[in-house]
Amino acid sequence: MNELFEFEFREKPVLQILEVDIEKMVDEGVRKAYREIGVPCVVEYAGLIFKKYVKESYPGGLTKAMWNALSEKFLTETKSSGKAAIARAVVVYCDGRNIYTFTGETQGKLARRPRGNRQFYWDTVFIPDDPAGHCKGKTYSEIVADKRLGLPYKMEHLSQSSKAMLSLLEFLRKNPNSGLWK
Repeated sequence: MNELFEFEFREKPVLQILEVDIEKMVDEGVRKAYREIGVPCVVEYAGLIFKKYVKESYPGGLTKAMWNALSEKFLTETKSSGKAAIARAVVVYCDGRNIYTFTGETQGKLARRPRGNRQFYWDTVFIPDDPAGHCKGKTYSEIVADKRLGLPYKMEHLSQSSKAMLSLLEFLRKNPNSGLWK
């Protein structure tokens, strides 16, 4: 898919509810956003799911709040160091009549300690499974810093958010009258 899509980003803070279930959280967020701006819109949110708590989706939508509160102590306080995890992103699109939900996931595990310099939430602790084997054992942060891989590799091959967004874009491509395009 080598088509171009153009988006307009609006700085419109919307009060977010905190919810373990990322899908519920983003669904409520897109409804609020649509009510406030009155045009088709997209909301995205990502979080970690500890495999031990996959049925509960924990910490899910609470990941960002927990990371902001605990920072470098996140792994020790949650006792998740070295444990299997899923990075999950949910993208929700609202056209004013319908709400469409797209999910992207990346399997992986959590590092024993934060590694890397990129301070983008939990990028220093999540080690994605890489079927191509190019970044074995590296955190997202270390992948982005690696000159031969970098942010493009993370975004094109590993990112849960990219997977969810590509699903949305494919939906929009197949449904050109969906209301998002002029």
